[in-house]
This record gives sequence, structure tokens and C-alpha cells, in this order.
Amino acid sequence: MSNKIFGKLPSSIEILSDSVDVREVPVSIRSFKNRRTEARVIKGYLKASGGKFDRRIWQEPLVAELPDGTRYLFDGDHRRALYKMAYPTKETMPVQVVRVKDKEEISRLFVTINKTARKALNSNEVFVHEYLGGIQEALNTGQTLTRCKLKVDLGTGEPGTCVGHSTGQQVKIDGFRKAVKDTGAQPVLNACTFIQSVWPNEKSIGAEMLHGFALLDANTSLLRNNKHKQLLHDFVKSRADSFGSSKEVATNLKSAGRGKTTNNFPESVALGTLTEFKNWAVGKKYISRPTFKRYYRKYVDELKKKVDI
Repeated sequence: MSNKIFGKLPSSIEILSDSVDVREVPVSIRSFKNRRTEARVIKGYLKASGGKFDRRIWQEPLVAELPDGTRYLFDGDHRRALYKMAYPTKETMPVQVVRVKDKEEISRLFVTINKTARKALNSNEVFVHEYLGGIQEALNTGQTLTRCKLKVDLGTGEPGTCVGHSTGQQVKIDGFRKAVKDTGAQPVLNACTFIQSVWPNEKSIGAEMLHGFALLDANTSLLRNNKHKQLLHDFVKSRADSFGSSKEVATNLKSAGRGKTTNNFPESVALGTLTEFKNWAVGKKYISRPTFKRYYRKYVDELKKKVDI
């Protein structure tokens, strides 16, 4: 970085807290609901210094100290692992100890540090700590995830690192939030219920299929008309029997509805579903063409315009 600062900064800043001390703590100090400690990340750190540990570029991990004296390592598990590898006989290591008022503040600090100042966190990791930090939008999203029997977790298997339904299917938070924003919570719930009825044992639900089916629920009666909903279930089940996973079926339906505009994938899933469902249902004489047109032609035309067909 340069000595010169490009752009304007305030002439002075207020100090929020300066209660930071560098201390020695046991290398076995307990982590606070952190991300997975990955060997590949540690190897990446070592590669940067020729495969050796360089204390000059190793920064002290961050440890939070609660009012009762309890301490948690909340940022720096990979650095701790590196230190243990470099100094296998040492029982303590230097850390930065910051004082916090409660556990929620630990999560808020974690988000501030990693979301604002680093690029390493993915969206799911940020969301989990926003939730643990008591941020209202994340709390609301967590309630919707629970209703949908979905979850977002850190992938560590540790208690308290999952948001949503503890035994639910996993979903990527960005796609889930976009689906809720575009259609509302209820259509997303209805779409989840439908997809889960076809693939009850899959570990995750793809955001594109979820969003596409939520669009169908928000803009047509397909998931609410009992007869047509059952026919749609039979159609999608037949695709599942042919293609297998929900991901493969979503790819097939998306291809059937793809137009010149390539960034509207949920709309392509919705259009492909309606198009392929019509061919299947009309071909088997379950629904007549006039009936399909009366119920779904308007939205089909809207989707064709959206994806540029």
C-alpha cells in the first residue's frame, strides 16, 4: 500500500474501544463457533513463505474475554494451527485479548473483521455470524429458513453453527434471500414443500430450482390447484426418475426455458417447467391445450419476454 492516501478521510475518528492486550494463553484455548480449520488453507499460508513458518508475517489470533473471565478464540484458528506446527512443545501462544460484554458481541466483531476487512468469508459464513450476532434481518431470515425446513451452516458439525431447521436441507443463503425478496416468504415455503416432496432425502436444495418454483407459485395457481399440482408432482417425479438429482432436473428444465438473456436462471427454470409440463400433460391428455392456455399462457408470455425468447 502507498504512503499517500487516495480519497478523503475524516479529520478525526472516535475511539470505540482500546481494551486490547497481547497475552499468552494456552494453545488449546476453545474456539467460538468458528469456521472449519482447513489443511489446504494452512498449506497456502506455508506456501507463501517457501514452506516454512515466518513469525514476521504471523499475526496474533484474536481472543474475546467475557466479563466473567471466560475466553474464546474467535479469529485465527489457522494461525493457531500454524503456531502449534512451528512450536510443537510450547503450551502457550501470544494472542490479542479483547474485552466484550457478551457472546453476541463476539459474533458482531467476527462479522466486522471478516466481512469488512477481508475477502475470505463466504456468504453463508457471514450470515451465520450475523444471526449469532443478533442482527434483525438475519434473525428474520432464520425464522423463514426454519419454516421451510432448510438450514445454513458452517459445515463444521459443531453445536450452534447452524441457522434454520437443524435436520433440514442445506441451501445457499444468497439464492434463498433473492427468492424471498422476489416472491415473498410464502411462495418460497410452498416451493420448498413441493421440492421436498419429490426429493425428501437430498442434503441440499438448489437455489435456482427453489426460486423458479417460487416464481410459479407467486404468479400462477399451479402449486395451489390441487389437480394441476398433483399432475406437476407426477411430471417432476418422472423427471427425477430419469435424471436423478434435483440439480440435474433443474439443469434440464433451465435449458428448456433458456433464452438470449442468460442471467435470468430462475425465470428459465420456471419457463422450462411450464413448457415441459405442458408437453407432458397435453401429450398424455391430462390437460387440454385450451385449459393450459387459460391458466398459464399469460405467465408463459411474460417469462418469454423476460428471458428474451
